[in-house]
Formats: sequence, C-alpha cells, structure tokens
Amino acid sequence: MKIQLWSIGKENDAYIRDGIAVFQKRLQHYTDFELKLIPTVKQAASLSVPELKKAEAKMIMDMLQPQDYLLALDEHGKMHTTLQLADFLQQRANAGTRQLIILIGGAYGIDNSLLERAQLKMSLSPLTFPHQLVRLIMTEQIYRAYTVLNREKYHHQ
Repeated sequence: MKIQLWSIGKENDAYIRDGIAVFQKRLQHYTDFELKLIPTVKQAASLSVPELKKAEAKMIMDMLQPQDYLLALDEHGKMHTTLQLADFLQQRANAGTRQLIILIGGAYGIDNSLLERAQLKMSLSPLTFPHQLVRLIMTEQIYRAYTVLNREKYHHQ
C-alpha cells in the first residue's frame, strides 16, 4: 500500500523538513510513503473563506483517483490512539487498498464536499497545531504505527 500525506500550504521550515526526512527514511522499510505539498490557490487573498475552501477542494478532487482511500484530518473527526491507527493501516492493507491519501487541509480547514468524499475523518487532538507541525506528527505516527505492527521496540505500551 502506498501512503501519501497531502498538505496544502507552503514549504516546510528546515527543522520540520529534517524531522520528516528522518521518519520518511525509516518508513522505507515498511511502506511506500510520500509527502506531497500542494501550493495554495492562486489569488487566495482575494477569495472569501468559503470560496477558498471550495477552490482547494476542487484542486484536491481533481488530483484524487476514484480508488484512492481518503483520510481527512479534521477537527470534528474521530480521535484515534496509535494502536488504533496501526490497526487501521493493517485493515487497509488487508482490504487491498492501493493508495491511502491522508489530507491536511488549508488554513481554514477542508470543504464539506471533500469531507463527504473522505472514507474516514480523523482528529489528531482538540488542540490546534500549525500545519507544518501536523505533517511531522503524522509522519512520525505512521512510522510508530508500523513499528507496532512489526512488534518493534519504538512504541512503549
């Protein structure tokens, strides 16, 4: 199964980029993983928030393939433990999912049309994090989930 972490926004700061690189390298042992940064919509500042979210949703929908499994990170989604995330990844692999897309929306979140397309909506926390940090957190959590599945010592239970 290929896992892609899609995120709308600017390039990562050096410390975030370095942290993601560490976990991307480690993930190579378990799965095909890619971070895909999606540039913000052109003339975003001239759009209202609903218009911006719709434009972002259209851009994402155009990139998705019909068979892609979409997990949307959303503040109203269900929270999962690391063990539940590991179980979810195993279930997706067992179900024959070819590509899992984990989406971090834009600055104002994800448009409802895209949330309706998502097969799973997940929240990381009731706290608000910068999107760059969420990229690092998700990359680390995917790595951690794979170490759980492989009964390695990284995750302490």
